[in-house]
Amino acid sequence: MWQRYGIYLIRWQLSTPILAPIIAMVKHSPIWGMTSDWVGAGIANLVGGLIFFWVDRFIFTTDRLGSVWHIRENNVCVDCGKVGRGYRLVKSANYNKTTGKSEYRCEECSIKKAKELKAKGVELYK
Repeated sequence: MWQRYGIYLIRWQLSTPILAPIIAMVKHSPIWGMTSDWVGAGIANLVGGLIFFWVDRFIFTTDRLGSVWHIRENNVCVDCGKVGRGYRLVKSANYNKTTGKSEYRCEECSIKKAKELKAKGVELYK
């Protein structure tokens, strides 16, 4: 995890060439900014990376934010064969289909499948 943290901090520093000239523009400094603009942008990106690594990690790894559904257009329903918009539940608090076969269903069949899963105790919505 520490290796990812380091890469994440480097990624934040890659935005310094964008941030420093904007700071310079707001301050009416020369177009590329002064040394203090670049140092300030670098420090701001370091602090932002140190904080937002944990925020992003929470957002992208927690189940507390609700269920994840995939929707696909022009899909063939796995149950009835109807062509149209397809739905599939990928992940919820006690359900995980992030690997394996993707089974998309039309709206009607998706509702039926959701009722079956709910009857089995799967939390579909939060």
